[in-house]
Amino acid sequence: MMKRIFIHSVLLAAALSLPAENVLPDEQRTNGADTIKAAASVQRRASACGVVIGESRENATLMGAIMTDDGYVLTQSAAMEQGKAWHVWLSDRTQLDIRLVKRDEKLGVMLLKVERNGLATAPWGNSSALTRGQWLCSLANQQSDLRIGVMGARRRAIPDSGAVLGLRFGPSDKGDEGVIIEDVAPEGPAEKSGLRPDDLLTEFNGKTVNSPADVRRQIIKCHVGDMVKLRYKRDGKPAECEVRLASKKQVMQSWGGGDFANHGTSLRTDNYSEVLQHDIPLSPADMGGALFDLKGKAIGLNIARVDRVTNYALPVEVFLPAANKWIAEDRNKIPKS
Repeated sequence: MMKRIFIHSVLLAAALSLPAENVLPDEQRTNGADTIKAAASVQRRASACGVVIGESRENATLMGAIMTDDGYVLTQSAAMEQGKAWHVWLSDRTQLDIRLVKRDEKLGVMLLKVERNGLATAPWGNSSALTRGQWLCSLANQQSDLRIGVMGARRRAIPDSGAVLGLRFGPSDKGDEGVIIEDVAPEGPAEKSGLRPDDLLTEFNGKTVNSPADVRRQIIKCHVGDMVKLRYKRDGKPAECEVRLASKKQVMQSWGGGDFANHGTSLRTDNYSEVLQHDIPLSPADMGGALFDLKGKAIGLNIARVDRVTNYALPVEVFLPAANKWIAEDRNKIPKS
């Protein structure tokens, strides 16, 4: 199978200088229908052990990987907003309620539990032998498609660019009453939490803020993925919300037009201890699902869409020991009948 895909790539490169009638057909290119057929067995396995997560299946926000046959599911954490009615859909479109077991903002993952037995589980392998240029695959489009790409860079840490709310502040003209929000980053964390221009921010995690400098002093204590509590006034009426801090790099992209014409980027795109970088064509809603090699082994968890051609996945060795520990701890809490 790997040999066949390699031949397709060689043919495509050679075809670039050929007349149109001699160019490799679309169905035989990297993610063409004929090429994907070669990975049909991987697609069946990936679909069986994957789930779709969101408020509705039609507008799913995440994917996830089934960890155990009794319903523990692992996924990415940054995109799941609290206070909403989330559900899981299995490959047969069965809808299940979820219980949050553990949210680990350092890793950027969370463990969920659904009440179902006999589930297919992700066949975790080993990612240590992966090299640049190696073929990988993952499900996309609410598990309906399998897509193929390559590992595009050496595995490495992604440093923290800083945490931000996605707000710009104007000069305070309210004395010591707060700080005026001048602009809100499109699709950024503050906008998703309902904040608007002209709102007056008064508290950050219980601390009074009267200037942009006050806000910066509070944010510098936080990390990407942290949930912060804000109090503000809108038209003189007090209100409050929770905002999950995003990567500074991601927010600056959104203010500059960013990558949204190409399906957007993830809320968190940095501050990871180690990642596998690949170029499989995925969207932010495809994050949280397992990353597979062409032998059908799950070797990572897709964690962030960075730009049009870059995705990050956590290597299996980074999250699996912690996830197994959380599962064991949760099972010990459940009363035995």
